[in-house]
Amino acid sequence: MGSFREPDGFQWGHFKNPEGADIRYGHAAPEGEPRARMVILGGLRENIEKYFEVANEMVAKGYEVWLMDWRGQGGSERYLADNPQKAHHEGYDEQIETLHAFTQNILPKSDKPLIMVGHSMGAHIGMRYLKEHEGVFDSALLSSPMIDIVTAGLPKPLARQMAKFAKAGNYLEKYIPGGSDYKGREAFEGNNKTSDPVRFEAANDIIENNPALKIGEPTYGWIYHTFISIDILNDESYLKAIKTPILMEVSDNDKIVERAAQDRALKFLPNAQKVDISGAKHEIWMEQDKYRDIWVAKVDEFLAERLKLAAPAPKKPSPPAAPKPPTP
Repeated sequence: MGSFREPDGFQWGHFKNPEGADIRYGHAAPEGEPRARMVILGGLRENIEKYFEVANEMVAKGYEVWLMDWRGQGGSERYLADNPQKAHHEGYDEQIETLHAFTQNILPKSDKPLIMVGHSMGAHIGMRYLKEHEGVFDSALLSSPMIDIVTAGLPKPLARQMAKFAKAGNYLEKYIPGGSDYKGREAFEGNNKTSDPVRFEAANDIIENNPALKIGEPTYGWIYHTFISIDILNDESYLKAIKTPILMEVSDNDKIVERAAQDRALKFLPNAQKVDISGAKHEIWMEQDKYRDIWVAKVDEFLAERLKLAAPAPKKPSPPAAPKPPTP
């Protein structure tokens, strides 16, 4: 799909996160002075290449775009050397501080507004970051944020208990039941990600064309640390402390993250606007245009307002001097 091509002039880079892990990132800039800067944060098992369509769109609109692969996926260092395909985790504090190192040490200093674009797990980490490092981002666009997860046929209390047993039994590195290494192209039929077959297959092509991006299912470690972070994020006082203006997309046909948790969070977030898209599945950026265009229009509207607010106020002219009284 042509829109998934690497943006013109795209620059790849790597840096070491605070834990010493190698993190891959990329950067694209528009011609001339950018309107603002964006940091795109993907979800679980995603990669930078999957967001090339979004990056191309945003660059065309005048935004400078930065993308980063979380540790454990994409082109960043994986957690388990003996099986790099396992979607593992060692705690969300590392991810939050990796993002902070990225914004503070990799992004050049600029007076342009900084916008977060986070999806699913990336939106979860992003929300945690907005609380832990207030004032770095001027606004956030969050699609299908992973405020809580759907555990499919397994009752959530049981899933939580199994994760605790895995911690106690020291087998966090094992796949969750039914999990395995990369099995090849995902089938479009019955998928919970998108109803757009072209974008779905484009995501498949990205992995097939770059075997280093292959990744399997989550481990117990991912589940264990995700539940811990979910509990932190869902605290009422924690949500109320996230002051950054947020545009949050909620898909009513989402079977991956929990809709009820998103609606609850919106009650406590002080500066969040909701975009409810009927019929859309989990990945709105990868959805059919009839759904995706609704989100993109709301994004454009939100950012136009935010950038207007972020612009410096025009300097007021000095008031005229008071007339001198006539000389007697």
